Amino acid sequence: MASPGSPTNDGPRRRPRLQDIAEATGVSIKTASRAIRGEGPVRDDTRARIIAEADRLGFQLNDIAAGLRRKDQSMATVGVTLGDFANPFFAPMLRGIHGVAAQHQHLVLSGDAQNDAELEHSVIRQFFAHRVAGLIVAPLGADLGYLADEASYGAAIVFVDSPPPGLDGLLDAVTTTNEATTRDGIAMLLARGHRRIGYLGHPRSGSGALERWHGYRAALESAGLDVDQDLVRDGLVTDADATAAADSMLAIADPPTAVFTDNNRLCTGLLLSDGYAASRVDVLSFDDFPLAPKFGVSVIDSDPYEVGRVGAQLLFDRLADRARPAQRAVVPATLRVRQPV
Repeated sequence: MASPGSPTNDGPRRRPRLQDIAEATGVSIKTASRAIRGEGPVRDDTRARIIAEADRLGFQLNDIAAGLRRKDQSMATVGVTLGDFANPFFAPMLRGIHGVAAQHQHLVLSGDAQNDAELEHSVIRQFFAHRVAGLIVAPLGADLGYLADEASYGAAIVFVDSPPPGLDGLLDAVTTTNEATTRDGIAMLLARGHRRIGYLGHPRSGSGALERWHGYRAALESAGLDVDQDLVRDGLVTDADATAAADSMLAIADPPTAVFTDNNRLCTGLLLSDGYAASRVDVLSFDDFPLAPKFGVSVIDSDPYEVGRVGAQLLFDRLADRARPAQRAVVPATLRVRQPV
């Protein structure tokens, strides 16, 4: 029989096994496994010796085999489904998730829904088929009720950013101060003397979009103003959608002097519009983005890194105690006021 890592005449080399590491270092297979996985009580010098031998032989852990030995057959992986990787909002969120997962020695698998609810559903199903230990979802689709069924079977699921209204309170979730901070931002525009404030919004299938809309309306009502539907464009998804909507809104007979966009991608679309270039309206955007200071855009910074970090922590708390009641964490958003350029 060929030794571990040695070539053979009739196929690939045999991968080293835990048994090989244990025999080479004079420890039990269980001790070798604990040392390599960073689990259990193993002396530091013993752990270092075992890891050095594993590296020398080219040993790799088999999480599939380990998962099959667990009662729930789950892998040491976390699935993350995000609405659109093209949106820079999601990069810091994913970084926050990765940081917590690394502390718990779990690998993060990410899926891009590409603003497609059917694709989102397919990605989530594939994650469950691969027996991920838990799932973090920045939801896109309106019909995610099937996740409540998955949770009833013991699946650990956390919504981040905008939990679906129908599942609010049933599953763990992290959100931000959507309504309150939007209300503060619109109040800031009103204090600057604006009375015609436009609204560019994404679909209100999630609680985040609904709460931002409510904040916009509440601020206007507090100032004794009615919502003018001529100044509202919603159901927008891409920056191109926002560009077309902004050009349409800014071309009306009595256009807005300020515009609120309920996410950063829609704000980018507004800034790319001919209407904005001609009018240079005052702009407030939900979510910060790198070009906002250059254009003098005031923003509501929802801190996506912290949202992702808190969401991942909720997930691992759920994995440790699957019977606890659903938790909802709120990460405060920050209004960052800038002077228009």
